[in-house]
Amino acid sequence: MTTQRRLNTICGAGTALTMLFSLAAVAQAPQQGSVEGMILGRDGATMYVRTSDSPRQIVVLSDGTKATEKGGFLGWSHKDLGVAALVPGLHVKIDGSYDGDHQLVARKVEFSRTSMTTARQIDAGLTPVNEKMAKQQDQLMTDRRDIEATQQDIADAKTKIDTNTQAIASTQQDLGQTNGRIGALDQYDTKDTLTVSFRNGSSVVKKEDKDKLEDFVKQAANTPGAMIEVQGYASKVGNASLNQKLSSERADNVLTIIQQSGAVPMTRILAPAAMGVTEQVADNHSRSGQAQNRRVVVTIVVNKGITGAGQQASMTPDQQSQQIATTPQQ
Repeated sequence: MTTQRRLNTICGAGTALTMLFSLAAVAQAPQQGSVEGMILGRDGATMYVRTSDSPRQIVVLSDGTKATEKGGFLGWSHKDLGVAALVPGLHVKIDGSYDGDHQLVARKVEFSRTSMTTARQIDAGLTPVNEKMAKQQDQLMTDRRDIEATQQDIADAKTKIDTNTQAIASTQQDLGQTNGRIGALDQYDTKDTLTVSFRNGSSVVKKEDKDKLEDFVKQAANTPGAMIEVQGYASKVGNASLNQKLSSERADNVLTIIQQSGAVPMTRILAPAAMGVTEQVADNHSRSGQAQNRRVVVTIVVNKGITGAGQQASMTPDQQSQQIATTPQQ
């Protein structure tokens, strides 16, 4: 009887230890997670996503993260594009596991072809508004110098300042309406650009341009927080669908050279954009003008949150005028 009791006690203790080890193993296992929402912005390998549960979910990317575009009939077509395709404004579904800081380490990111098209259209629409606002701010600075140089015209100059301030406020309102469609997307400052030219009907990068491109990418690698943007164009001559295809192939070939250089990781390269015959920079009635339009523009951009430029963009017109008034003139 005593021996039987001891055996029961030992068995009970063994069962308890087994349950304890099982609970510990479950507690140590990574917590799997899946979120769905819109990309607010990218900062290298860190991506910010707005979901129904969180206004700013941090997602960690890596070169091993799969980014897949779904399209075709019933979304059965899949195309692996890489993390460079993850741009602000894109609606995504992310699968992964949470780390100790509750950051979702992405294993797989999926999005639709329609969502990618919309995100690129939104990004293209922001650029003209930003340029218009910059021109208005430059005009305000010019008017302020006129006041200091000509005292007898100070009353007229103040009227000009008030007019330009109202114009800036109107431009900021337009920008706010545009941003309202997609939320507070990250903005970027342009640090430098390189234009790669192409022969007529060709998407092959010339040897001299390849060398310039590799040197340019090294410059981006040495710029803190820099991202690389690639946009392909075609001249407005010939078949429209062929021109669209050429602009896409040119952008892809330049992106391939950037990737093969190994100077910057994939997480710092934005998705290549095929701009077709938009934004013609020269008259297509001459051969030289057509040559200027057959191009790929490679741009080094830095998040304004890193450079501090975002603080100026968020100021009211009155605050901007006050800052200009207290800034020493050169």
